Amino acid sequence: MWKPLTSLRIPRPRSSDLLLAGGALSLLLAFTLVAGLPVLNRLEAAARLAALRGNAATFQLAAESYAARNFGTYPTDPLDLVPYLPGRRAPRNPFNGDRVRFREAPGDLTYASPTGGKDYVIRAWGFGPAGGSRVLVTLTSSGN
Repeated sequence: MWKPLTSLRIPRPRSSDLLLAGGALSLLLAFTLVAGLPVLNRLEAAARLAALRGNAATFQLAAESYAARNFGTYPTDPLDLVPYLPGRRAPRNPFNGDRVRFREAPGDLTYASPTGGKDYVIRAWGFGPAGGSRVLVTLTSSGN
């Protein structure tokens, strides 16, 4: 005959068993954290690079929009493109969250028109191997 579940008695675990299980769980969590940090760092770096590429592409679209309204001439000053950006504001720097300042610093963009409005070069800057700035993305126009 079956007994109802209410009549079953589960033995109370000993404190030494609880201490052993808690220690094992702590070791497992610590190992997961230590093993997961490099993966998390790589994911964050990839996300920053993707955001930087997106900023450069958005700036390129602004340059092309400017040229479409100005008979194929690109601006010589990057600030002339700000009205063509979403929200009429510079994009956010993925490394520090500030607005892009158009300088050669990690997370910023630089814009130049070497031929005085006939073309452009957009560079997206990131961290170099020694911690300095280096170009990660370069976008150019095809020219007239």
